[in-house]
Amino acid sequence: MGILTAIDLFGIGLVLFVVVCFTTNLTVPRFDSINHGEEIPGLEKKWQAKLDKSGELFGKVIPFTMTLLFLPVTRGSPILRLIHVPFEHAVRYHRWLGHLTMLLITSHGVIYSIYYSSRHETHMIIAWKYSQEGIANLPGVVGAMAGVLMWVTAIAPVRNRFFNLFYGTHQLYIVLFAFYAWHVGKGNMGKCMGGIFLFFIDRFLRMVQSRKRLTSVSAQVLPSGIVELKIPIKQGFEYNALSFVYINVPGISRLEWHPFSSASSSLNTANTIAICIKPLGDWTHSLHNAILENLATQALNPRLQCPFALKLHAEGPYGHESNYFLRYKNLMLVAGGAGITPFLAILNDLLKRHELKQEKLPVCVQVIWCVRSISELSTLRDIRPAQICPRLADGDPNSLNLEVEVFVTRDDAICDFTQFDSKILEFEDTCTNKGDAASKADSVSSNDTISSLHPTTSSQNLLMAAIILSSVAGFVLMSGLFNLYVYTPRNSPQSPFPLALDVFLFFISTGVGIVVSGGAVLLLWNPAWSYISPNPATLPQTPTNNTRAEDSTKPESKDIEAQPATLMDMCKVTKGSRPQFQEIFDAAATRFRGEEIGVLICGSKGLQESVALKCRSHNFKNRQAQFHFHSVSFDL
Repeated sequence: MGILTAIDLFGIGLVLFVVVCFTTNLTVPRFDSINHGEEIPGLEKKWQAKLDKSGELFGKVIPFTMTLLFLPVTRGSPILRLIHVPFEHAVRYHRWLGHLTMLLITSHGVIYSIYYSSRHETHMIIAWKYSQEGIANLPGVVGAMAGVLMWVTAIAPVRNRFFNLFYGTHQLYIVLFAFYAWHVGKGNMGKCMGGIFLFFIDRFLRMVQSRKRLTSVSAQVLPSGIVELKIPIKQGFEYNALSFVYINVPGISRLEWHPFSSASSSLNTANTIAICIKPLGDWTHSLHNAILENLATQALNPRLQCPFALKLHAEGPYGHESNYFLRYKNLMLVAGGAGITPFLAILNDLLKRHELKQEKLPVCVQVIWCVRSISELSTLRDIRPAQICPRLADGDPNSLNLEVEVFVTRDDAICDFTQFDSKILEFEDTCTNKGDAASKADSVSSNDTISSLHPTTSSQNLLMAAIILSSVAGFVLMSGLFNLYVYTPRNSPQSPFPLALDVFLFFISTGVGIVVSGGAVLLLWNPAWSYISPNPATLPQTPTNNTRAEDSTKPESKDIEAQPATLMDMCKVTKGSRPQFQEIFDAAATRFRGEEIGVLICGSKGLQESVALKCRSHNFKNRQAQFHFHSVSFDL
């Protein structure tokens, strides 16, 4: 289960307590009634009756866990923001609740299979005939099979090795939801619709946002192989430093969406959000190779610009509700490999805040980074601390004290950075043929539909509340209309209204409520989400290849020697060894005796566990300084 916090343990204990109490309070009196009753020959035996009641009780707990199951994966949920649970952490709760829910569903199905087999009524398992309680067995079997398939492919070894299989089978949640509704009927489905309804609202909003293509996206491949994308955002767009964005490239896969953390700060003047992608899996390697192939084609024909910018879709940004790292006077940032990316955003954010002379900011920041190759240090060269915060170069004692230690684990690493400049590859912004008027006209028309990311933070809480209320109102209205004009006139004791059709009308009511009612509020409240093409005159000017938008703080001089030192130049590099965390934590505890230190870790599971053990050891044994552990994980 990984590293657990006190809040995690409390949540796990609370859910298990509710499940155990619910089943116990119902099981004990019913079993007691069966034990004191008389067994009638020819009818079900006592053990069969107990089996029947056990399966029924497992089924009655499922709505509770199922409504909780959908809440953590509602990415833009105001509920998660209200309780300060970031989406990337909430995914863990979804996994745990998924295991519990599927355990209940599997137990429910197996118990009833044994029950019907013992009574020689196996045909009842595949019967789509509603009982007096409004239950049909066959839809339950279909839904359970879809759930088991999702469950098996979501197990960590399978998910990590066959991500495409996991992602594809997880779309069967529609089948699970639909057939579970047909299994229990509309009345029982209402017990678990809260979390599911919020999930479908969020899914609709994400679909609206992600359908637009992002243009004017620039990309470059660093010497380490890391792909850096810069996505345009609207002026004044705000996002927190520890945010992440979902990316989809239809040319690679139309279904796959992958999260990547931001490497920039919204305090920067450049109207872009930067993300870094390290080629590790099939999808990221395909993206890396596609960029190189397009650049190779461009090199053969300089008149042709790269079409990559017209093939990108994005969602987000998502992340923490607040920049919680600002509450610590001292910070220790521990990263492994590409885990440095979110910390680049933190460093950018802190440097800008110090330049703006904000109060109560971290003053001592220690960065510890483990890499395999020295070439990965090129990721740091875009940050020039003294340029962002001139007070740092002036030696201001109230400015930021920044230390960067890099541990290169490969013994053959060569500290030579001159080779990096020749290997930078950059995408062009538009898909035009230089000098071709027709192509330029096409470019203008394509830029008329420029789409930017939209904020999903607390600034949108009022909009989300309005959409939710409108969707619920639309759902209730449609349900009332169907009940008044369809269900009631056709329902009678002699000819009851088909329950399967009643559930289908329930689906229509849900869809109309979310898409029509919620979509109307979205369109009227925030026209930027709509598909209406804006007036070209009102659009922000898209920078061309010759006038690319840059941070206003970037030096104009082309003389490398005259430019301020980069973060890469400030590194203390140790080759051929790993960080000795015992020594590092002892030194920090002595240096900041009696103070609080925020420890943020982004890296492999082993690295996180090592750092967590050191934090716990110092907090409960040495007690010289208080270390506060925070896992910055984007492994969804």
